[in-house]
Amino acid sequence: MKKLILAGLLVSSALNASTLYPTDVKSVYLTQDSKDVAGKLLPTNAIEVLKQSAGKIKFSLKGYVNPAAPNVIYYSNQDRIIALSFAKTKTPKYEIIKKGETGKWDEVKVIAYTTKDNLEKDLKPMLDRAKQTYQESCSICHHLHKESQYNPNQWPSLFKSMLSRTPIDKKDEWLIIQYLQKASKGDIK
Repeated sequence: MKKLILAGLLVSSALNASTLYPTDVKSVYLTQDSKDVAGKLLPTNAIEVLKQSAGKIKFSLKGYVNPAAPNVIYYSNQDRIIALSFAKTKTPKYEIIKKGETGKWDEVKVIAYTTKDNLEKDLKPMLDRAKQTYQESCSICHHLHKESQYNPNQWPSLFKSMLSRTPIDKKDEWLIIQYLQKASKGDIK
């Protein structure tokens, strides 16, 4: 019983943190009461918790929008590192923080909802696990590619083309892709 109470307190305290990171791909909703999945939040992307209630949290996420693809919020400007994507019929409302100039994308803040599960306040253990899984699994068949060997836009298709030949669990696919993309930019040391 004490362990159950302690576990509940740990989860509660983690959700009260202002910045959290999804550990896997999470469903996203446009309203608190909606049961209709509007999009997906990818692992390792920082969200700011705005409110908690009824099993869901309201969050904000800052990122970049390519005006040609308004349903995708990217982690960085000009790199196709997806942070949050919405179905074409579920365009989110977002606030433009800074309008993109000379071909740059718009910096935005989007507000949406997700469930309280599979969120962590510390990103490092998640990235360490992704790195270790990548190193152990992808060196089975060939010499391990350095994260910087490919740019962020190249990693998803390259990784997915070899995924079926690895022991990597399907649920870890996007965690490792996010790790590789962000590490290739030098955002992960």
